Amino acid sequence: MRLFLLAVLFWCSCARAGCEPKIVNIGAVLSQKRYEQVFKDAVTQANQVYGRDKFKLTAISVTHKPNAIQMALSVCEDLISSQVYAILVSHPPQSNDHLTPTPVSYTAGFYRIPVVGLTTRMSIYSDKSIHLSFLRTVPPYSHQAHVWFDLMREFNWNHIILIVSDDHEGRAAQKRLETLLEERETKAEKVLQFSQDTNLTALLLEAKELEARVIILSAR
Repeated sequence: MRLFLLAVLFWCSCARAGCEPKIVNIGAVLSQKRYEQVFKDAVTQANQVYGRDKFKLTAISVTHKPNAIQMALSVCEDLISSQVYAILVSHPPQSNDHLTPTPVSYTAGFYRIPVVGLTTRMSIYSDKSIHLSFLRTVPPYSHQAHVWFDLMREFNWNHIILIVSDDHEGRAAQKRLETLLEERETKAEKVLQFSQDTNLTALLLEAKELEARVIILSAR
């Protein structure tokens, strides 16, 4: 998979630059420093398999920084200044909001440099109006709606109550399920949203008063 991904990036770099540069720089923003050697080894192996006399892939990597400003500066100073053709980005080991791939995506997107998310599953990165050049190798959380839809079809559930979180992930999952349900000309009887301060007991009591007996709860 790693070799295939690097080969695709290599092919894109040829198309973009007319196969003129002898060195094709591939950048990476990694979660921990110990993965830098893994990345370099993968690039070396890709060179051995897909390399040509006129081309050579080189690995340039950095690790996630403590805050968004430092991360954006590192992308500019360490990666973009090295004229990378694409940037691979992993999700940080901790799920802190300020350490997400967002600053990498914003900064690289400004220069129209493709960013390939290796582990990010947040749905926001599929929004091309915000993340112009973000590509992903794993589906977003909102695609769980396909599983819910298949369950409804398998068990002939025509009425459901959907309970989702009151945030972007919850709304994205709700929207995707509603789009799928349009194919069956049906819809959720009720959509209930919750936040950290929501009394879940009261929410379930509200659902109890509805006709549907099937509740789909989405929470992370």
